[in-house]
Amino acid sequence: MKKLPAIATLGAATIDAFVWSRAFSEIRSSRFSTGVGECFSLGAKIDIDRFMLSTGGGATNAGATFANLGFGTACACAVGDDLFGRAVRDDLRERGIGTEAVAVLPGEQTAFSTILVMPSGERTVLVHRGASEKLTAARVPWKKLRGAWLYMTSVGGRMDVLKGAMAHAARAKQRVFWNPGGKDIAHGLRALKPHLRGVSVLSLNREEAATLTGRQVKDTIGMLRDLHMHVPGVVFTDGSHGAWWSDGERLLFAKPTGVKALNRTGAGDAFGSGFLAGFIRFGDPAKALQLATVNAEGVIRKIGAKTGLLRRWPSAAALTKIRITAR
Repeated sequence: MKKLPAIATLGAATIDAFVWSRAFSEIRSSRFSTGVGECFSLGAKIDIDRFMLSTGGGATNAGATFANLGFGTACACAVGDDLFGRAVRDDLRERGIGTEAVAVLPGEQTAFSTILVMPSGERTVLVHRGASEKLTAARVPWKKLRGAWLYMTSVGGRMDVLKGAMAHAARAKQRVFWNPGGKDIAHGLRALKPHLRGVSVLSLNREEAATLTGRQVKDTIGMLRDLHMHVPGVVFTDGSHGAWWSDGERLLFAKPTGVKALNRTGAGDAFGSGFLAGFIRFGDPAKALQLATVNAEGVIRKIGAKTGLLRRWPSAAALTKIRITAR
């Protein structure tokens, strides 16, 4: 196998508290923004079946995939000067991920998420963004983010961080993979357009793509056409239905195997980082989609955002279980 290049990740770092209870129930109502609420009785003591604490956040989750597969990896994120911040840094070191670009912010709390998991695997996430949303361009030691690629997750809507990342990538001749978050997308296509020119691969889910382009959520071709006016490569995920890759000429679709989901937290990070890992090693978007799907399916079968990540490169037989079709 050829020597793998280094990859730097940029984004959030959190502590995730997963809570499972059979007492969590679904109620369908237009009063909820998604049309479905995850509910339990007000004022009651609710028994939980199990819980788990782990590190999370897009930058650390993606970094774990890259480190597991043999890429030199460094992570840029912000944590508080607290117990949870030390836990994040210790976990990164144990995984062989460089921490020299982790900003420790005195007086801030490390980001914390409480994930309420339904028996179906669907979940609601309560988020305290803490130090993660205090990461500024001035706090990122850009020169320490070395590597052939910069893998960006959500920058929390911070345009200064986005501008800094694109300027750094241009100086360092890095290619950029970006999986933006809701606050980033909320700026709108017009504001993001100048920065998308520096992105090699943009990764969005169906709802995010519709929001960014202003297209109907079912208009796959229209959304991809609009996005290709700004970026050469688009990864387009559609939950349990599968995922797409388009480079403006080829349109590929990956069909998942339909494994039962115990947990969906971290699946998007696993997919994006798996895609980039496969794209770098194989130079083939079809194999990259297969690797991404295998990595994401491993995560949804396990508890925690990192527990089910690939620990080594899968066999060719494992990859071919993911069916790829050209559309």
